[in-house]
Amino acid sequence: MRKTSTAILSLVLSSLLPSAYGQSGGGFAPPQQPSPPPTETPAESVKPTAPAQTAPAGPTEEEIRKYEEENPDAVPKPAQTKPADLKPAAPVDPKIEQAKRIDCKAPEKTWIARLDAADQKALEEGLGYALPPMTAKVKWIGSTATKSAPNLQGNVVIIQSIDAGTTAPAIVDRIIAALGTMPADETVIVIGVQVPNKLDLAKKRLEKNATKGNLCVDEDGEWCDALGIYKKPVNLVVDRNGAIRYVGLNEKGAAAAAKILLAEPKKIVEVAQRPAAIAEAPATAIDAGFPTFTEPLTSCADLRGKSSPPLTVQKWLTQEPNMKGKLVIVDFFATWCPPCMAARPHMNEIAQQYASTVAVVGLSDESKSKFEEGLRKRNLKENDFKYALALDPAGVMKQGFGVRGIPSIAIISNDGIVRWQGHPNSLDAAVLDPLVAANARLSAGSTKSAKSVSTGRGWAK
Repeated sequence: MRKTSTAILSLVLSSLLPSAYGQSGGGFAPPQQPSPPPTETPAESVKPTAPAQTAPAGPTEEEIRKYEEENPDAVPKPAQTKPADLKPAAPVDPKIEQAKRIDCKAPEKTWIARLDAADQKALEEGLGYALPPMTAKVKWIGSTATKSAPNLQGNVVIIQSIDAGTTAPAIVDRIIAALGTMPADETVIVIGVQVPNKLDLAKKRLEKNATKGNLCVDEDGEWCDALGIYKKPVNLVVDRNGAIRYVGLNEKGAAAAAKILLAEPKKIVEVAQRPAAIAEAPATAIDAGFPTFTEPLTSCADLRGKSSPPLTVQKWLTQEPNMKGKLVIVDFFATWCPPCMAARPHMNEIAQQYASTVAVVGLSDESKSKFEEGLRKRNLKENDFKYALALDPAGVMKQGFGVRGIPSIAIISNDGIVRWQGHPNSLDAAVLDPLVAANARLSAGSTKSAKSVSTGRGWAK
């Protein structure tokens, strides 16, 4: 094979390097008259020469091909135009879509319960949006199996309002009966929510109730209001992604709708909160002046600026603290954890120093016997903690925060938004004081707002 001459090699390089791989899609550019090669010396020291003015025609495609075959390493490859370089630095998981409202199909006519227009409208306003998080005043009740919150994530859920103060909560069991025998690998969680009416009587009846469902009591009605639940028994059916898909159905309709949702493919979708909640929360936060924190978190999911999972407690070991209007600090800890116990004096100081504005809750996922055994091993008693202590053996709230290591702190403002997360050692006055001040402004503003917008319908007033 004929070797390429030195003159042709020079022309090939001067032609290929500036233009051939400078195209957005790679490949060769059409043959062109070559320009003088660039030089690193100052421009005034370069004098044009005759050959540069009268350069011969560029190399042919055949000459270029032969040169590349004979010198595979001499010509740079178009690394700068590889598709991989055009991808975003942090690609979005294609399985997770942007938060949105889910399209909901109308239920079969035979599924629909008879409701008055106001109840129907209140329920339908939540269709397609995320299930509102339970509030701190939602308490689990009933048999031993239903005293702690079930894990709703990834399951189809039927929420049925009840009023055991005036009627029996048998409707929950009728829904379960309508579901029939479920496959072993499928789950529909049925929750009966007691509205805040005749609560003393309702609680006594529910404590003795042997329903197969999960029972809870909404003591102040805030969660019921968020769901659109008022006096007449109604229900909502929630899909695996936590979106409200059907509302206002009869027992058979609720069961049929749940089975349809079970048959849907398991797809991860980020469901939007209702627009009203999205519109109001940022305005309130800005008005209150909450600081933001961006330090990386390694031991928990980052929920800062988002709604907190509900405070889930199976048993209070101390008196339940008054959290109304206060900043709430949840300390995920355990008696077997040395760093957790080492942080106890610091948390005691915070609880005492900020007693009027902050409610501190130490939340352990140990059983009562394990917790007491852990205290004995460390020669401690419950009153050695100057803040509230509670147990959640199922770790519902811990899972909600994605806690992977303890101790771990979460601070929640009066509007249910997570404001700070981190290690107890990082929690000091520089963090707390601005949060306390902002929460005080938020509480004052919320009181004025609630008085001015009260419509008369709803439980929380």
